[in-house]
Amino acid sequence: MLSKLKEWFFPRSSSKQKIYSLIDTFGCTECPPQDCPTFIVRKVHRKFQNALQSYNIIVVYGESRQGKTWSIERYCPVQLRIGCTANMSFEQIKIAMLHAIDKEIRVVEHTVTDAYTKEGGVSGTIGTQLTLTAGLSTSTGHAHKEVTSTTYPTIDLSNTPEFLEILRSGSEGKYFVFDNFHYLSPNIQQQFCAMLKEFNYQGIKVIIVGVWKDASRITALAPDLVNRCEHIDIGSWSKTELDEVIKKGELALNIHIDDYTKDLFKSCCANNIGIFKDFVQKYCQKFNVIETQKIKKELCDRDSADQVAEEVVTEAFSPLHDRFINLALPQRDTRKSKYMRQKIIVTVLQIIIESEMSYVQNGIPLSLIKSRVDTLCDELHEEKIGISNLTQELGVLHQREENRQTDMNFISLFYFDKANKKLLILEPTIYEIKGYKVRLLVDIMNELKESLLSKKACTAQLTF
Repeated sequence: MLSKLKEWFFPRSSSKQKIYSLIDTFGCTECPPQDCPTFIVRKVHRKFQNALQSYNIIVVYGESRQGKTWSIERYCPVQLRIGCTANMSFEQIKIAMLHAIDKEIRVVEHTVTDAYTKEGGVSGTIGTQLTLTAGLSTSTGHAHKEVTSTTYPTIDLSNTPEFLEILRSGSEGKYFVFDNFHYLSPNIQQQFCAMLKEFNYQGIKVIIVGVWKDASRITALAPDLVNRCEHIDIGSWSKTELDEVIKKGELALNIHIDDYTKDLFKSCCANNIGIFKDFVQKYCQKFNVIETQKIKKELCDRDSADQVAEEVVTEAFSPLHDRFINLALPQRDTRKSKYMRQKIIVTVLQIIIESEMSYVQNGIPLSLIKSRVDTLCDELHEEKIGISNLTQELGVLHQREENRQTDMNFISLFYFDKANKKLLILEPTIYEIKGYKVRLLVDIMNELKESLLSKKACTAQLTF
């Protein structure tokens, strides 16, 4: 009887409680842990799994830190990953693909020695090796020798059929995954996409990963791929999905987080899972939670939650401020400049500040940008910018980022979707800052606007 009572009050566990680390639970490492307790299956994951069974060319696109890489790592483990960089050439991409299948280009040197002999008054040219093989005497006097050397690569990158065959045979059953495809220059993207039809025909499987938001980005560069590839929009995370993630994390770490903190982090993260996890991870660190707790721990402190939000947003703001300034201001200040790009950035910031989050996340219409730029020009008493000039400037806006100037890898702040005439916001920290402290975006806008006014004043003085 006593033993039964002990078993009732102190049940035996068939296995010890599993210990999860904080980084595995709420971290955002490049590769997901095999047993990540907060990984949830979304509808987009099922779509991706279906695409793996049906298409050779798959495009996975969407905001940074929304789970593109994690989805591919989880459902396509047999992959040949290639990390794209801003200064990568088309030839370097080809070499990287060969390296992924353990094929290296080596230079082979072929040397031929010709010996000129005199025998019986007859001169001839006989190679030394040939002479020995034929069983002839090599004691004949030599007039002189000539050595001819030629070099050639083991794989000729310019020989497209040969290159494709090597890729096909070496990558059978695997996908080449081009991560950060957006870092490549537009010209290199164009060259690469021109080969996608041949890849598809040869059965060479490719997954392209980028941060743009328009589904037609790749097919615009390779029209032959229309209906021949699948586009997977990773999408934003719903509040329900974020609730499920934090619930699973609480269970794994044996903790409970108060509702105020959860609601604050959800409202600030702009439906971005990477940002959301960053908030929660830093909050757990405030309570020294670095792994599963032996005894359930309550994490409830509004001051700590507010402090974490402030820290994360402040950390994101400084580089974002610099990028806005670098993008808006011209490299050279000329007297005849109309500062079109600066006016566009001021206008876009104004729209972001004044509009609902859901509105700007769907893209800012060209018509609205034109209307607001016209209003700004009226305030400055300057000539309006024509729609064709405005469209042209928006179209190259993403090419004028820091990575085009320094060869560093930066995700563009904006991308103009010409087909739908909308400017898309690619950098999620813009939403993060708007959600928590929109005044910071107002400060950037005012700084750029005051710069315009001062330039106008200087121009007026010079004219006078």
